[in-house]
Amino acid sequence: MTSFHLAYLSLILSMIGFGIRASAQIFEKKPILHGDSIVFPLILINGYPFITGSVNGVSGKFMFDTGYGTSISLNDNLINLPDKKTKSTGITGSGHGFTTNTNDTIKEVTFTNGIIYRNLENISSGNYDFLEKYITPDCLGYVGHDFFTGYLFKLDYIHRKVTFYKSSAERNKHKDFLKGEKVLAVISFENRKLPNHPMVKLSIEGISVLGAFDTGQNGLLQLDEPSGKILKGRGFVRISGIDSGGDTILTVKNLIIDGKYKFTLKGVELSSLKGTQVIRRELAISEPNLMNLGYRFFSQFKTIWNYANNKIYLLEY
Repeated sequence: MTSFHLAYLSLILSMIGFGIRASAQIFEKKPILHGDSIVFPLILINGYPFITGSVNGVSGKFMFDTGYGTSISLNDNLINLPDKKTKSTGITGSGHGFTTNTNDTIKEVTFTNGIIYRNLENISSGNYDFLEKYITPDCLGYVGHDFFTGYLFKLDYIHRKVTFYKSSAERNKHKDFLKGEKVLAVISFENRKLPNHPMVKLSIEGISVLGAFDTGQNGLLQLDEPSGKILKGRGFVRISGIDSGGDTILTVKNLIIDGKYKFTLKGVELSSLKGTQVIRRELAISEPNLMNLGYRFFSQFKTIWNYANNKIYLLEY
């Protein structure tokens, strides 16, 4: 290689390096969003949304889980965190137990969109080996609700991205997040014990069902015996197969959300009352019929989650 070619290659590499440094946004201490609007590319694995990144040089993926309250929680089964301190134990909505630890400092967390956090303080971690075993072996942990406090977001599974918008009076007035979108319905939701779990009124052919939104779920339906007998007998809830995990899969017809929009949902898992006890306890749910709105719902509708105004927008893909 000639000296000219070496110099040219050096110039190109330096320009690339400068571009990377110029596009990077570096923040210290707390893993929270900054700026007016931010886009994170998504990867879907078995219906679960993940954001690619790294922790202290270990590459992998964070599950984007709105059902998880903490900003970031790391998988210390994958990442070596020798100074972690045991804090408590926990259990997921699916019934997996784990130990919760705390870490005084984490040197660096990076995301592929150029956002970098350094010298993070008091960061949660846990032994999330079940995520490695059942979903993806390089799971770095969770990105949860507190990461985007003060933002609304647009979730788009077809184009594999989530876009965050800083909440403001001006944005609520002009709704720039709806530009180019076709709105199918604007849904009102409530929160009970936890602010990160929107809940909405559903009905199936006149039978009331409580709906709970959660990106960390595939989607399930649990009916009490009288409701199940009526809806199955009339063909509005129909068994459509068995998935690879051995779960019974349903097709649910004539679903109406918040009294505003009717739709059919396919591929929803059948659950027993026992199978919903964790989420019922954590969210103070006493209604006899429950539906978790997860991947099956979000793959059918683009959604905008506005926590400040307790609204979820259903958009057409």
